[in-house]
Amino acid sequence: METIQLRPSAPSPVQEYLYPITDNHIIIFKHPGYPDEYGQNVLLRLYAWDSPNGGLHAGTALLVCAIIACNAWDGYLTIERDSPKLELQDDDVLPAQGYYFHVPRPQMEPIGPTGDDSHYKYPIYPSFQHWAFPHGQIPSQWRGAISNEAINTPSISSVSAAVINRDGSCVISKNRDYIERAHLCPRNELDWFHKNGMRNYNARLDIAGDVITDDIANALAIRSDIHRAFDEGKFVLARKSNSWTVHFLEKTYDLGRMYHNRPIEVKAGVSPEFILTRFAWAIFPLVRAFMEQGPKRVVKVLVQCEEGLQETVKTLNLAGFEQITAASRGRSTSPKKRKAAGTLPLVVEVERFCMSSHLESDEMPTSTDYQSDEERTLDLHSDDGNSVQLLPTQASHDFSAPEKGSNAGNEAEIERLSNLRMNELRKRRPRNPSLFCCDYNLAERSNALGIPGRPEYGGGHLCMECLGLDSTRY
Repeated sequence: METIQLRPSAPSPVQEYLYPITDNHIIIFKHPGYPDEYGQNVLLRLYAWDSPNGGLHAGTALLVCAIIACNAWDGYLTIERDSPKLELQDDDVLPAQGYYFHVPRPQMEPIGPTGDDSHYKYPIYPSFQHWAFPHGQIPSQWRGAISNEAINTPSISSVSAAVINRDGSCVISKNRDYIERAHLCPRNELDWFHKNGMRNYNARLDIAGDVITDDIANALAIRSDIHRAFDEGKFVLARKSNSWTVHFLEKTYDLGRMYHNRPIEVKAGVSPEFILTRFAWAIFPLVRAFMEQGPKRVVKVLVQCEEGLQETVKTLNLAGFEQITAASRGRSTSPKKRKAAGTLPLVVEVERFCMSSHLESDEMPTSTDYQSDEERTLDLHSDDGNSVQLLPTQASHDFSAPEKGSNAGNEAEIERLSNLRMNELRKRRPRNPSLFCCDYNLAERSNALGIPGRPEYGGGHLCMECLGLDSTRY
């Protein structure tokens, strides 16, 4: 059988059609417990770009299937449903065709009514949020793949600089321009991170709460455009030929041809457990098609019981799948990002505004920290890519001061002004939800350089949505 051949580690020009992107370079993995008709048993499809003739690294293929099949490390492949098990070496190349992924039936699992013991309808994890991290059971080729020598553990405020200083350049391209800290376990999977006890793999064990994923062991330095592709699940890092290797899962114009199968160096201090986490996070969206078509699916989900979190096997139809994924999205939305340095709490800012209403005109503050409405123009981009400038709404609200000596009146006025302020901010937000989130990396760099943020965001570099405001409340 063909053996995987990695590409040179040095950057090279784009080579057209080095790995042809054609429909026949796809491998289909099937679940033997469901019928073949109408593709009802297609577990997932993977592009087969590890060979010019169409092939996929066997170790990577088995790892993908095992993770989806509830960490079934003893799973195996066959060409036909009842054909013999394929004896594969980790670096063999699977030709582009269809395969069945089997999981041995547990001893306590009852055999179906037909008495057929070979077609076990094993459960799968329906989404990343229900995946249980395999503590102490990660694949053998991933263990010890990164040196565990002592490293510095920077503070939260300097993690980005520490990651870039540690890696020296983009770990994928080796470029030193426009490199950023890229999380392995994404920030917005905070709920999953906590439930699976992933803090044990952090370099710093004293960080907690919403910043628990901001650890040097959970990050790599990556060029900004490659970082974006990474966050879109275009590629993962895998072990091939005893090297960390870039493996593309989706089509791109240039990045795949340039970097697919390129070995990279991962420096000491990066946890392989977080690399495996990113691998799983990127592949679970590929299972959605299996859940959305065909008969009811046997799945394993994480549920909250009186005894605590437990895994439960269920049978789900499409409506049930949509229900649990909607619940997962609700729990895994972006956590409240910490406020930029100098950000004022909302109530304090409103109180200061109320106090200023008691001052005479010659006593008003003249700090340059506060800009005019014209200077506070928001420069956004519309859906068609054109630049749009939105000015603050000029509302004729009554901002008169409350009566002196009335604490209840002051509190009511503070709340009223707070609501008015939030309403005005909400009117200025774009309608396109994709524009709600600011550039968090830019905010971190600005904080490190001491650059002040926008006054309308309380001195922060992030909009109120990014600072944790639930915009649906206003």
